[in-house]
Amino acid sequence: MKYLVVQTKQIGDVLISTALCNNLKQNDPTGEVHYLVMDYCAGMAQGNPNIDRLLIIEKARRNDWRYMKDLLLDIRREHYDVVVNSQGQMIGLLTCLFSGARLRIGFDSFPWRLGHNRIVRFRKDTEFQGNSTLIDDRFSLLKPLNLAKEDRNYYLWLSEEEKQQGRETLQAAGIDLARPLIAMGVNSLGHYKRWPIDCFAQVAQWLIEQHNAQILIYCGPGEEEYNRGLKPLLPKALQGSIFDQIKTRSVRELVGLFAHCQLFVGNDTGPRHMAQAIDLPLLTIVAPGGDKIIANPVNHPRYQAIDIFDAKGAETDQLSALNKNGTNEQLYRLITPEMVTERLSTLIAQLKAT
Repeated sequence: MKYLVVQTKQIGDVLISTALCNNLKQNDPTGEVHYLVMDYCAGMAQGNPNIDRLLIIEKARRNDWRYMKDLLLDIRREHYDVVVNSQGQMIGLLTCLFSGARLRIGFDSFPWRLGHNRIVRFRKDTEFQGNSTLIDDRFSLLKPLNLAKEDRNYYLWLSEEEKQQGRETLQAAGIDLARPLIAMGVNSLGHYKRWPIDCFAQVAQWLIEQHNAQILIYCGPGEEEYNRGLKPLLPKALQGSIFDQIKTRSVRELVGLFAHCQLFVGNDTGPRHMAQAIDLPLLTIVAPGGDKIIANPVNHPRYQAIDIFDAKGAETDQLSALNKNGTNEQLYRLITPEMVTERLSTLIAQLKAT
């Protein structure tokens, strides 16, 4: 059997959908599994032993019809038996239509469903198992295949060379790997998903003072100015434990840094999924309007999350009033630094006990 999984973007979604590839390969070891992704997300699937071929779309050429025609013809020539389309994008629809696969599985949403001959009803066909609704929804796409076993986790495979490069980068920046190192994700492509940076600064100060931690403030392209606004918010005596100048050229280089951290604290973005994929303990701060179970496991001992509904003293009426009349920041500030440090205290204690 030859399979194609389609999830071209975004970074977190591409990483999560590698779990589909993993299960296809593990249930059919002699089968061939291909994965269609956008170039800037490809690092989430590289090195995965369950993926036989990555089909990569160049983002800069995705609107070039000649380039896309050649890509679709290449897909046609592969003669796939099964296409699993886990996204609602035009490229998913076209891939299904051009593939010629006898089984084309996808969600029941118009117009993308026109490319599917096996329809999965979003949420209605989902078997919730506490892995986050993003994971459980995607695994409903595998139900028509009747797989014998499932592993709903997702993973990143780093080479020893990539880990060593991460170690050398951190040491060159002056980080002492004998001290705890905490990765802190203070930014997000969507500004509505950014917990206020002064709140992050208070958490960073607590981690330094209470746990002798060093704080890695990583930066994506264009995030440097905002992210580097955290360090000046701390007392000068503590600023030497903030490292916000390290630049990475790819998402895999970033994961190479995470490999030497003991904890991740940050917004609900792609790097949070990268942390989980290498089994890095984490606390995710979920934006108002979201629900922590969307992207976070339920009651997991290592991967935890906090949202406004966890806020002490935030009654239903107060939340309803703020949702109607308040700003996103007012809602976000219901999650106080004290709440986050309290949750971190429990998490750190649990990790030390295991």
